[in-house]
Amino acid sequence: SNAQVHPRLSIGLLPIIDSIPFIVADVEGLYAKYGLNVTLHVYGSARDRDSAFIAGIINVAVNDPITTLILADKGVDVRIIATLLGELPGDGVFYLLAPPNSTITVTELKRIAISRNTIIEFAAWTMLELLGVNPSDVEFIDVPSIPVRYQMLMEGRVEAAVLPDPWGSLALARGARLLASDDMFGRPITMSVIVAKSDVASNRELVSRLVAVLNEALSLYKSNPEKYRRVVEERVFIPEELRGAWLPKWEGRITVYPRDNFELVAKWLSLRGLISRVPSYDEVVVSVT
Repeated sequence: SNAQVHPRLSIGLLPIIDSIPFIVADVEGLYAKYGLNVTLHVYGSARDRDSAFIAGIINVAVNDPITTLILADKGVDVRIIATLLGELPGDGVFYLLAPPNSTITVTELKRIAISRNTIIEFAAWTMLELLGVNPSDVEFIDVPSIPVRYQMLMEGRVEAAVLPDPWGSLALARGARLLASDDMFGRPITMSVIVAKSDVASNRELVSRLVAVLNEALSLYKSNPEKYRRVVEERVFIPEELRGAWLPKWEGRITVYPRDNFELVAKWLSLRGLISRVPSYDEVVVSVT
């Protein structure tokens, strides 16, 4: 038999919508169907996930390009093996929101609550630039906790805040004002990615098999999200008020991470002094189709 023996995949997830294909694949027994030996680990925070990845407890993870390029710059063995959420702009939306009853406009903004040095700040910065506002003229208030940032927004304690789903959808449902969202610009801005250690990333057949599993799981979710509501609500954090009423839509596929997004992210990180040099695409990204 020419069946390759594949290394065990220990995959690090967060309780976020980006993890849905991994969860559906688990529920539907797709890993075994594709001959993959997979263990899923769910972490409470991105920091815990990154520590586990650095320590080698996990060798694959859900991440984002911002954090990934910062890790790579620090010498961590990490490769991007695919775009996860965000091939299409309407998937995995980030929202720039003003409090309910606020009359502020984008050009009047002086202070925005974000999470510093993360994809949240990148989303804020990029949206402002695309709207013709100089982000250097705006003060970014560091509020790392999403629930706290959400609360501050809803109570009018900040002029504006950037929130991802499901918090953005919840805020809008409760009367927050939409100043901008990153699906308004005709191209994807925020993406999540699947990352792996280089020994996994260089195993092309293994990576393409994992991507095939996740795309099959994703097509099952897309064709009937309702079927997976219970497991999604058990394993992804969805605010109480949205339970039973909201499920993320996901139109795109899991595919090669694009060069133009890589360059947008790398340029931003370099400009902000968060990486010591701009890496080449091929240093960080493995293009397995």
